Amino acid sequence: MEKTVIQFILDNILLFLPIGITGIVTTIMLCFISKKETISESEDLKSDLITLFNIKLNIYVLVYLFIWIIIIIIGLSSNYIIPTIIGGILAAIPIILMMLIEFMAKNSKGL
Repeated sequence: MEKTVIQFILDNILLFLPIGITGIVTTIMLCFISKKETISESEDLKSDLITLFNIKLNIYVLVYLFIWIIIIIIGLSSNYIIPTIIGGILAAIPIILMMLIEFMAKNSKGL
């Protein structure tokens, strides 16, 4: 039995690396290959926005960012610096994609 989760992952890196890469590649492919549907009615996405210090933020990005920061703090306090940095970079991909999609949606609607 392995002593830590990190040691287990490092011992089985050949198993986890293809799974992780497949997930990242699939996410990016779905982001850029997806087709835009032509819907006559537009959805009101303002319910996802909250105002914090006179800045409008998407609640989902804010929650994911909070979880990401907590993961980084726990990893760094556990003395697993290199796995924390690599995991933090990989975990930042959804945050970046959510911000990119929101930015692209604002520019396409002309808001």
